[in-house]
Amino acid sequence: MSTKTGDRSRTISVDGQAETGLSPKTFRLLALGGVGVLTASYISVLQNVTAVVGGTQQLFTLVILMLAGATVLAHTITPRTATLVSIVAGALGFAYYLTATGLGVGVVFSATDKLVSDTIALATGLSLLQMMEAGVWTLGFAPGPVFLSWYLVLRGRYTLSVIPGGVALLFLVLTGDAAVLPTLLGAMGAIAAVGFGELEHYRGTIMQADILAILFAAMIVLSLSVTLVPGGTSAPTFLVESSHDGTLEGSISSAPDRTTIAGDVDLSPEVRFTVRSDEESYWRTGVYDRFTGDGWVRTGQAEAYSGPIAPPPGETETIRQTVFAEDTLDVMPTASHPVDIEGDIRENTELTTHGQFRPDEPLIEGDVYNVESAVINASTDELSDAGTDYPDSVENRYLQRTEGTSSEFEARTAEITADADTPYEAAVAIERHLRSSKDYSLNVSRPEGNVAEEFLFEMDEGYCVYFATTMTQMLRAEEIPARYVTGYTSGQQVDDNEWVVRGLNAHTWVEVYFPDHGWVAFEPTPGDSRDSVHNERLEEAREDGEENVDTDRSEDVPVTETEVEPTESDDPAFDGPNGSETENGTESNVTNGPNSGGPGSGPDDGIPEQYRPTDPRTGPGFEQNLSTPTDLETEAAENETDDDAPPFAPENAALGIAILIGLAAGAHRTGATRRVSREAQLQWHGFQRSPEADTEHAYRRLEMLLERRYRSRRPGESMRQYLDSLSRMGYSSDDRIERVGRLYERSTYGNGVSREEADDAVALVDAMAREELPLIGRFWR
Repeated sequence: MSTKTGDRSRTISVDGQAETGLSPKTFRLLALGGVGVLTASYISVLQNVTAVVGGTQQLFTLVILMLAGATVLAHTITPRTATLVSIVAGALGFAYYLTATGLGVGVVFSATDKLVSDTIALATGLSLLQMMEAGVWTLGFAPGPVFLSWYLVLRGRYTLSVIPGGVALLFLVLTGDAAVLPTLLGAMGAIAAVGFGELEHYRGTIMQADILAILFAAMIVLSLSVTLVPGGTSAPTFLVESSHDGTLEGSISSAPDRTTIAGDVDLSPEVRFTVRSDEESYWRTGVYDRFTGDGWVRTGQAEAYSGPIAPPPGETETIRQTVFAEDTLDVMPTASHPVDIEGDIRENTELTTHGQFRPDEPLIEGDVYNVESAVINASTDELSDAGTDYPDSVENRYLQRTEGTSSEFEARTAEITADADTPYEAAVAIERHLRSSKDYSLNVSRPEGNVAEEFLFEMDEGYCVYFATTMTQMLRAEEIPARYVTGYTSGQQVDDNEWVVRGLNAHTWVEVYFPDHGWVAFEPTPGDSRDSVHNERLEEAREDGEENVDTDRSEDVPVTETEVEPTESDDPAFDGPNGSETENGTESNVTNGPNSGGPGSGPDDGIPEQYRPTDPRTGPGFEQNLSTPTDLETEAAENETDDDAPPFAPENAALGIAILIGLAAGAHRTGATRRVSREAQLQWHGFQRSPEADTEHAYRRLEMLLERRYRSRRPGESMRQYLDSLSRMGYSSDDRIERVGRLYERSTYGNGVSREEADDAVALVDAMAREELPLIGRFWR
């Protein structure tokens, strides 16, 4: 039988089942499942964050409490009250977050400014993993949408129920933390909730097939357009941001805010920059503090450089370097630790929260800048006596480990450092263990799970990324603050104070914090085998005639004379960047750490004459011109043609068809197709039929015109009664209406009409339809 409720028609079989064979209860359960999938999608993104920084148990407990609360209160409180409850829950969570950040909620304006600034930063691409108290932030973010979504779906407000969860998921997409899979599943869950909810309301009649068509089209579009979703935490962002994909340099030197550890990599022998320096050094480009298990994240946001940086505590040595870009650079190499920068690019320099310079836009070939660094000058005895009185800011940031760190990893680290009495001795013990127990190789398979644990227990060889990652996490297991550092080794020495640095010099190492001294570098990667691999690659490139592998000052210098690497000794002194030993081997000064100093003197551009690198194109005194594109840029612009357009892919056709299906179903769902069909019938009579059929069709078109302009014919009302009613009410004074009506009567009830009379009826209605065109706006009402 059929029943009508308002303007909704419901067709139900005798046993109460919908025409589709599913009961309304089934559709309700499917709608509930859709909201469940949507909720799980953004909670899984938050769980990926807490798995790194801690707090997963608290997050899950909070989510369960919110779901239970919404279930209990679903039919007890009003939607307005439920909205207020969700707001209060979120406010309490964010108040806890503000307290954890040290700001507190007592200073209202400062607290509000903090929340607003954090929200804007996150919505414009700042990853949650870059926030200091990311785990606490998730506890403020999750309660509101979880409670309100579940409450609304239990109340049968299916469309409204997906809004809180949809906004939450969209926000995480904007931060870059939501990867493709959870985003796609969340979107499909939201679509399912709305679609099945509508089917439950209409009891799943076959007349609602357009909803299923819309759902199908939306799912296809989402599945084929996942590339439109910003990359998330699972995406290897270094492969996207680096211009040297697949190389060791591409995985570490561009210093993005997040870098994922790769497997096999190659070496690029091309020259990147030249350095003139008072002393040889490793050239640091990035510092990372948060380990994710398969990569590193740099917390905090870079700010515009505003002046000299305070030097590290303790005794330091000032060294000056001039860096000349030989290629496009996304980083600003410096000796550790830079305290001031001079040159034209100073105004375009940013400073990270870890004290490292970086450009706000890539440097181009010919850019030059001068850096002053304050290098730590501490003996091994001084470092051994440094103690463990670490500042809270250092402990809070540089002791982080993932939640899944195994007890076996901690036990093995404790075994290796068993004879160490100080953090310095523990660092040396770990460094030596890795250098002596693992071989160097670029051909490795990227392990699943925690890279540090896999390298320590399962892998026999790896490259610098694996050595530095493992040492950093082993130190943290011993409660020693450590961080992961990227940059370049010193490079090929071509003069007393000049080095040529190539892509194959890309490197990572470790910095360890010592109270009253600062960050000291350690080198866990075995140097001899690394240099052998890298030198062979350079010789191969030279023999093959590869381009950009030398400058005019490096091509005639044998590699074996210029690849300088400190050698390991029996003394437990640091054997890494800028490390040196006294003649008796009992004491070593470590000259690598945070920076200090002030601007130097020199020409107007800030670069001392003696530090100006010689440009092979123009000789001494080369003046950079930032407004002139490089030859490569000009050539690329000239060669850019329409032939470079991507080829047509079958997926695009499928995507287009799915979009058309969805649009058509949506048009039918909103009634647009019916309106378009009626308008087409009104404006075009169609092909010629018999005189009687044409006359009848002309009259039907006339009724459509009258319905639009006046009113429709009532049930049981005859044609004559309808027209007379309009005439008596003064709605109609058009003789053409009366004439078409008389012809219709003769055609239907009389002796018929001639061809000429039928054509006259069609012409009269065509004329009235054309006059109706200015009123087309009524069509959409």
